[in-house]
Amino acid sequence: MDAAKLQDRIYAGYAKAAKRIGYVYDVYRPASAADPLTAKVASLNASFSAQEWSYTRPNLPDKPYWYCLIDGRQTQVGDYLVRGPAAHFIAGMQSELPILTVECNGKVWLARPAASDAVGDVGDVGYSGSCGHVDTPVLGTSGGPGWPASILFGGRTRRYEPLPASADEHGFQVLLPASIPVALRAADTLTDDLGRRFLVVGAERTDQLWRVDVTEVHA
Repeated sequence: MDAAKLQDRIYAGYAKAAKRIGYVYDVYRPASAADPLTAKVASLNASFSAQEWSYTRPNLPDKPYWYCLIDGRQTQVGDYLVRGPAAHFIAGMQSELPILTVECNGKVWLARPAASDAVGDVGDVGYSGSCGHVDTPVLGTSGGPGWPASILFGGRTRRYEPLPASADEHGFQVLLPASIPVALRAADTLTDDLGRRFLVVGAERTDQLWRVDVTEVHA
């Protein structure tokens, strides 16, 4: 038996187990930046466990990662698994290892401010900066469904000790699937389904997912 045949049998076993203990999830494969949930490729049974197979402990709010039983022969990294309001995206399908998913607890929209190339007053040295009033949609559209994401509290925080009446701008980390069809950049602006607005301070893409560090922006 070669490695490919072994992996096929592992995923076939996942499918049989999920059919007994899992619920049916729709599998979406993002095909556009506007809406990731338009291209349904399958409906499969799936079961999730908190990074172990004993099903004896709950997951914690700051740990969105799950092991998933699903027919991996029909899925790929970056797919969304959706059942009602519940959504996960697949973040890992490494050979002979459990399928890893990320649980989504919100939806996000991303926009990119236009840059100004005006010339500064001191000399003829050009400069550029973000113009917050002119934003180009990057992920999702105004009034659209948004991208399911994991939004985690914690990260770099901007503090305003000299201004006692001003709230600190707390840091968050946003996890999005590797299937995003655009490159995320620092200075992009992100909004979520709770109406919060964030500034992207850094973004890293791996073969599993996007990790985006953001800072909440408010008055």
